[in-house]
Amino acid sequence: MKTFTVTVAGTERFDGEAPYTWVVAASDMASAISKATAYHALSLDQRLCDLEIDHLRTYEGIPPTNCGYYWNDLRAEESRGAGE
Repeated sequence: MKTFTVTVAGTERFDGEAPYTWVVAASDMASAISKATAYHALSLDQRLCDLEIDHLRTYEGIPPTNCGYYWNDLRAEESRGAGE
């Protein structure tokens, strides 16, 4: 599994809120985007059709230490769920 950073903007963008950045483990970019958008939709009670991917902040790897924004690491959450 590789590490990917995926930035998702939901309906909160209409209120001026910044998008959410998720770090996930996945085999490829498409799987990473699917994981992050599903988690975003479920955790923030939003519909998938209302979500947009910020492709400029979606890439393989983790955000640099000086990225200037907060990000959520879902890799530990995923490994906990796999052990159940």
